[in-house]
Amino acid sequence: MQHRRVTRRGKTVIAIAGVAAGVLALLGVIEYALSGNNSAAQPNATATTTTSNVVDTPDAALETTEPSADVKVQTGSFKQQRGMLTIEVNRVEAANGRVKLFVTATNASQARMTLPVVGIAVLDDSNRTYAASSSKWDGLVTQGTTTSGTVVLDEKIANGVNSLTLTFSSISGQFAPTGAAITVTGIPLPK
Repeated sequence: MQHRRVTRRGKTVIAIAGVAAGVLALLGVIEYALSGNNSAAQPNATATTTTSNVVDTPDAALETTEPSADVKVQTGSFKQQRGMLTIEVNRVEAANGRVKLFVTATNASQARMTLPVVGIAVLDDSNRTYAASSSKWDGLVTQGTTTSGTVVLDEKIANGVNSLTLTFSSISGQFAPTGAAITVTGIPLPK
């Protein structure tokens, strides 16, 4: 039986190998957390629809020249989390086919994320896509903060549409979701 004497150098190599294995395991856990595999769409908590005969919104896109235009409102919590980013729509306003979504983005990471307006797209339940270039959306969500804004659709919604899907693509940042996109589905339109 042969015994080997472990030298100081050998102990150092073993210690470094152990640390490297631990770092690799930690990176695997972080990648899993950021990959979006642990994401889950949050169900609608509450939904309320109201109607108003007064258009009292500062956005020209929803203002109308008709004095009797009805602004219909749908409230609730429609959200999606991917990695360390959460997008929530908590209010939808519709007037004469024009739609405005009130959106909140929460960045739980330690680095900023950018969600540009040019990366916003909305799909209705009849598979028609709408751009949102006239939105009041800053796009910069600094680390550990929440930002809010409005997404205003450039075109009128067709009759018979019941729900929308909001997608932010082209998300950038160190901890941006895998695929650089996040989608919130099942956003109901007020009736």
